[in-house]
Amino acid sequence: MNKRALLTLSLMFTLAGCHSNVRDSSPSLLKDGIQLQQNTVTADAQHAKVIMKATGGTYPVEFSIRRADDSDRRMEVLGTVVDSGRGKVFGWIAKVNEVANSATVKRFPQLEAQADAGKPFEVSGYSNSRVTAGIFSCGPLKNTFTPQQGKVYQVEFQFIDERCEQHVYDVTQPQQRIPVNG
Repeated sequence: MNKRALLTLSLMFTLAGCHSNVRDSSPSLLKDGIQLQQNTVTADAQHAKVIMKATGGTYPVEFSIRRADDSDRRMEVLGTVVDSGRGKVFGWIAKVNEVANSATVKRFPQLEAQADAGKPFEVSGYSNSRVTAGIFSCGPLKNTFTPQQGKVYQVEFQFIDERCEQHVYDVTQPQQRIPVNG
């Protein structure tokens, strides 16, 4: 085996082992190829739908979850979201941002997960980005709530000036945002 092939194999094994201590089901270019949108889920008689979004800034937010029945108690990384500016900039600019982020770096406008009804569900959001003044870091912020069957919940990681907050809303009726207490 020549040195180049050996170096390539060594690098592949090293990179594959980087996340060995993390439960990571987030999409990647190698694993999932080019995706133009995140996978979606539905609420049904045994499950609720949980949507995770970021608002108020364009910093990427990594979301992780933990279900009550998980035998492995580590948080499971679902992926990264970023606010594309939809509703704030021209629609075509937001769409270009979404496609570029989704297809290449796997940053979606939102993530979705199915949650078991009547069992605690924990969501953690974390943002860490390079900015001109150095590094902006916020979180991890965690919310635990017990979803109800057939409902749709939205977990929002909100950038507010120099700080951030994370809130959970019942958005089963799209025109209503009802705060959910943990």
